[in-house]
Amino acid sequence: MPLLHIRSKQKSRLEKLLSNPVRLIVISFATVILTGTVLLVFPFASAAGQWTSPGVTLFTSTSATCVTGLIVVDTGSYWSTAGQAIILLLIQVGGLGLATIVGAFYTFFSKVHSWRQIELTRESTASPGGVELTKLLRWIIGFTLTAESIGSILLIWRFWPYYGSAAIWKGFFQAVSAFCNAGFDLHGNVGNGGFVSLTAFNHDPIILMVTAALIASGGLGFMVWLNIFTRKRGTKLMFHSRLVLKMTAILILSGAVLYWLLEFRNTSSATALGTLPWYQQPFAALFQSVSTRTAGFNSIDQMSLADSSKFLTVALMFIGAAPASTGGGIKVTTMAAVASGIISDIRRQPSIIMSKHYIRKSTARRASTIFALSLLILLSATVAISILENEIIGKQQLSFLDIMFEVGSAFGTVGLTAFGTPILHLTSRLVLIFCMFIGRVGPISFALSLSRQEEPSRIIYPEADILLG
Repeated sequence: MPLLHIRSKQKSRLEKLLSNPVRLIVISFATVILTGTVLLVFPFASAAGQWTSPGVTLFTSTSATCVTGLIVVDTGSYWSTAGQAIILLLIQVGGLGLATIVGAFYTFFSKVHSWRQIELTRESTASPGGVELTKLLRWIIGFTLTAESIGSILLIWRFWPYYGSAAIWKGFFQAVSAFCNAGFDLHGNVGNGGFVSLTAFNHDPIILMVTAALIASGGLGFMVWLNIFTRKRGTKLMFHSRLVLKMTAILILSGAVLYWLLEFRNTSSATALGTLPWYQQPFAALFQSVSTRTAGFNSIDQMSLADSSKFLTVALMFIGAAPASTGGGIKVTTMAAVASGIISDIRRQPSIIMSKHYIRKSTARRASTIFALSLLILLSATVAISILENEIIGKQQLSFLDIMFEVGSAFGTVGLTAFGTPILHLTSRLVLIFCMFIGRVGPISFALSLSRQEEPSRIIYPEADILLG
């Protein structure tokens, strides 16, 4: 009897653990990361046929699953075709979310859905309750395959003069990586030393703009695209969709203009913006602005950026893309809600007003929590790595801003680096792994997955009267 009681108690704890959709999403990402870590260790995954350190594979698997793009070994030259295929699969699963993919298989083979599956899928896709689950999942998978297929065809066409038949794999890989906002590419080789991204293609605006279009498509969010393609003629888009499109356009265009103004005279390296012909600079500045919104590709040297440009990059990476997208960051809608709250408070308005719409207090409070918690993680991780890398800082190889750039890139699941991730010690890489994971699953989701659900308190507390400002 005691043994049966222990087993039933363990079973009930496991069921309670898996009953929370948020916890299931966190566990699913962790499971995919660990699976990728193990697979990439084996010799068949490396181009040299050698065993790879678990520290390297853990970082690579986390970066791929969390669609970040930070790397400690060059993807194109270090990994074999099998290893690259594993990384691409991790990117696809991480971009769509394991819950979305599993839910899609259920919809194709079953017409009956449990309430747990419905809750899990809606939490993963951030879909409203009125959206039909089967229709939503099939649409997400169909839209993803269509966008990636079109992008693959265009990129293969442009890469063919440079790579020949190898352009097929490189174009397909980059299309999936760009749509999932991952930032991984296969342009590195032994000859160029790797870690080159798209710096060799500034003369080809089609490659840059196709990649940017894929990045933006994945970063807008599936619910926005569903609303665009399924709305009835003559009806307006949902407020959420209009807000995402407006904020995305403002951030991309303003970012492009600021990058050009800050960098058009920068000639400190061979691939800096100022070294490009004047007619290539607008495309490079626009691509830089798009890529900072969680994509991680770069066509100009990030190490040569001015401090003002690096700070701008950190800000854009922190904001990120849209909810229910393949991108990261705190999300554009969160930033809009926080900004509206500040403006409403300055104007002494009793409620938060955004574009002549009322924002619920619960939504505003959640946005403020996400913003504050994310900023705390960014600053704490930056300080932690600064302490761990004190020796490198003392040699003036990198600054505090460079470290914040790296941490912001990890937390925003971007993949840009201002000094080269491989120079960091293992402990610092573990901090970045934590930031990438938190940035992908969301700081609040991660906190909720660890916390216990307590019974509502019946204690009535006295009101606290405090002074602010």
